[in-house]
Amino acid sequence: MAVLTRFGLERSEAHAMIETVRPFVNPKRLRAGDRFHLILHPEEKTVQGLEYTIDRSLLRVISTSEGWAVEHNPIPFVQETKVVRGNVAENLYESGIQAGLSPAQILELAAVFEFDIDFFSDFQRGDAFSLVFEQLRYEDGQTEAGGLLAAEVEAGGERFHAFYFVARDGQGSYYGSDGRSLRKAFLRAPLNYRRISSAYSLTRRHPIFRTLRPHRAIDYAAPAGTPVVAIGSGRVVFAGWRGGYGKLVEVRHANGYVTRYAHFSRIAPGIRKGKQVAQGDVVGYVGETGHATGPHLHFEMLRGGEKINFLALRIPRTEQLKGHDLQRFAKLRDERLALLEDTQPDVAKANF
Repeated sequence: MAVLTRFGLERSEAHAMIETVRPFVNPKRLRAGDRFHLILHPEEKTVQGLEYTIDRSLLRVISTSEGWAVEHNPIPFVQETKVVRGNVAENLYESGIQAGLSPAQILELAAVFEFDIDFFSDFQRGDAFSLVFEQLRYEDGQTEAGGLLAAEVEAGGERFHAFYFVARDGQGSYYGSDGRSLRKAFLRAPLNYRRISSAYSLTRRHPIFRTLRPHRAIDYAAPAGTPVVAIGSGRVVFAGWRGGYGKLVEVRHANGYVTRYAHFSRIAPGIRKGKQVAQGDVVGYVGETGHATGPHLHFEMLRGGEKINFLALRIPRTEQLKGHDLQRFAKLRDERLALLEDTQPDVAKANF
């Protein structure tokens, strides 16, 4: 209001202009630093309208004989592809930032490969990554980052690929080079952790009792309070205190699998026996209840009632493209693989 009256508008006219744009933008949400352009009469220098960019569209208010009129049109843009390459130094996050990725893009990459790569332990110094992102370039010169279209990542001596593809049913997802979905029955890890403090072993010295006994579990060291998620969909069959486990959640999955999450500081709200959980749902928070010498997650996986080494488990993928979808995917995969392997650092292609 103050800016409009400063340029000669009467308060009633300024108020009418604000009411005109209110269906498109809440004036109360405007903050210091937000920019808009006033349209002034070339001679009288009185306000004839204004332009404001919001959500990649142009809001234009103009003066007419009947009062203020508003136009709301998207800003024209072209779709481009941007290729980012780099090598891991200390960790993927820092190396990704140095290569020009945003924190959001790095998190998106981690989510795409969460079923295959443990981003806290699988990467080694020198591992390479090559990514193709969509980028929108607007007529006003501004750019906006889009989604991840393809990725080639080296981790621990293995090479992984991901290609975004929209199947005939309209559902988009990421697939490997063979057309199999990257989604699996289980996540690669149930939490963000600092390190594996104790791996699956048949001859481990117990840190409290100082005796050699099997440790048929994975201990993930992490700060107290770190959220822990169910690695797969299933039903909670136990949630409460159980001896040396302390606060424990046990989830039964399909095909005879059971997972146990122990030493919680607290169990997540709503997690109780009989509760159906989805993959990625928070089931509790890292603590050191029961027989524990510090905050960590004690994680067990059982198959047919027998404890198994989760880190050695080969988890099958959940979907395979077929028929016409597989043919279309193969063509798109080859096009994006060429971008991933191109030596040019930036590639732009309109309407990709």
